Amino acid sequence: MRTPRSRSAPRPAAAAAPPSSAAAAPADPVVHELANLYVELMMRRADRLRSLTSELELTPSQARTLALMEPAKSLTMSELAQAVMLEPSNLTGVIDKLEGRGLVTRGLAATDRRVKLVSLTRAGAALRAQLWERLREPAPWMLALSERDQRQLLLILRKGLAFEQQSAGAKS
Repeated sequence: MRTPRSRSAPRPAAAAAPPSSAAAAPADPVVHELANLYVELMMRRADRLRSLTSELELTPSQARTLALMEPAKSLTMSELAQAVMLEPSNLTGVIDKLEGRGLVTRGLAATDRRVKLVSLTRAGAALRAQLWERLREPAPWMLALSERDQRQLLLILRKGLAFEQQSAGAKS
């Protein structure tokens, strides 16, 4: 059961409010606030990711590419482009730079020499591991939550992820 919220209660500091559309806004004010706060957290997370990629001397596209590659598995350029959500022509520049740093190698598929395969090098796998270790660090606000709130948030996030995965599976 929800408790009514006071209209005079202070709101958390946030970025400038986005333009709103009455047709697109959820009818329930709690759901609307959830959506707004989720967007705010995602924007702050994006800032943290930009800082992290800069520290590792990677562009966001390079970091996403490394993060989505498996150390022991080669991917075709088209598979990798789809995974990182880049056009193949744009991925070529990303791979060129990663290859120049010795983080990936390109080779030809044994079954079709027109198909280029991309693999992580040892240095690439090590940087990928470092990237994932840093990405998995809890945000300071998570650590500030009580253990009970952390467990509750964990359950909620699991439900959200399961819903997203189920929705993505239904679209395939």
